[in-house]
Amino acid sequence: MTRRHILFVCRASSAESVKSAQAIAALDNTEVRTADVSDVDQLISVAVNLRNEHGLERIVTTQETLLETVALANEALGLPGLTVDVIRRALDKAQLKATLQAAGINTPRYRLVQNLDDARAFAREIGFPIVLKSPSGSGALATFLIHSEPDLNKATDLGPFLAEQYITGQELCVDTITIDSEPRFHSVCCYQPSILAAVEQPATQWSCVMPRDLTPYRNFIAQGLKAITALNVDNAMTHMEGFIDSRGDSWFIDATLRPAGARIAPMLAFAYDLDPYRAWARVAVDGCFDGPWERKYAVGTIFLRGSGAGVVECVQGIDTAGRELRELLMEVRAPRIGAAKSATYTGDGFITLRHPETEVVQSALQRIAELVQITYSSGSQPETETWGSRLQNFRELNRPVWDQAN
Repeated sequence: MTRRHILFVCRASSAESVKSAQAIAALDNTEVRTADVSDVDQLISVAVNLRNEHGLERIVTTQETLLETVALANEALGLPGLTVDVIRRALDKAQLKATLQAAGINTPRYRLVQNLDDARAFAREIGFPIVLKSPSGSGALATFLIHSEPDLNKATDLGPFLAEQYITGQELCVDTITIDSEPRFHSVCCYQPSILAAVEQPATQWSCVMPRDLTPYRNFIAQGLKAITALNVDNAMTHMEGFIDSRGDSWFIDATLRPAGARIAPMLAFAYDLDPYRAWARVAVDGCFDGPWERKYAVGTIFLRGSGAGVVECVQGIDTAGRELRELLMEVRAPRIGAAKSATYTGDGFITLRHPETEVVQSALQRIAELVQITYSSGSQPETETWGSRLQNFRELNRPVWDQAN
């Protein structure tokens, strides 16, 4: 039997991307090749050479910044996969919101604006605070919370961008596996605090919690699945972020068509006792879902960081946390001495734990936040990042300092 060949595309090779490639290779009758490219023409050239040599079934990626590149290459070569239209409908924030609004899903009011005068007009219309974000940025790195007109006046290095209503409440996400545009699996993860709050407060040790009982999130899940269905994504792992506001209403702000970042994929492994990389490969390559799966545990991850700048000089409290919480610990990645401080909310290290009871996980995360302290070479906190500097941090978000491939 002729073996099928899959081209896996990634940039800034990480442990996560290596595991994804290995999962493809472990599928029946499958060979995988990897390519570190970002240019469409270069990718097509690599793919044509592989097809001429061995044959090529499809090109896939798990990195958001490469989804459209891969879709363009697949379409140019007549290969199956997510289409360019599907990618843009989900990743372009204006298209996403228009699609969800047409389906009756709550999304923030927004406007594509070209300059600060346009943003001022939008702010006068809906009131401060507002959010400014790149129309296609990911990971909240190209997002700013603007509290007042003086704040807005500081945003001088902007091109075209999206101005958006600021939604408050409990931020969380719904992750799905969707086959033939039908969600077949879903999971919820709660953010503590919101991502934007963590970006704006660099000393905050941000955490994600997968509660074992999803009953309190029934409305959010129902609206999220309705939103994913409206996006008509065919076969994909999806990740959609939103809020439950003080009235209990659900709002959705961003979506992507890849496995979730911020350690959510490994957390799924601990919550369900499954291989999330194989689950993604089965969807992306085979168009199949191997569930259903039982959610056996609550899982939490806290990302370790603190006040200061420069490089990591000292980490205190890791050993104590390990002794106190050893029965809950699933994975520990301590900040590396001498490493430059991370520029992202995913921090300089992390601790993941699980327990059948969500309350036990929550208490343990709070205890870790109390115990773990990081000292950096400079005690002063750097000035707030500019729009341009956050855009330059996309590569670091794709490969955090703790996510080494070897």
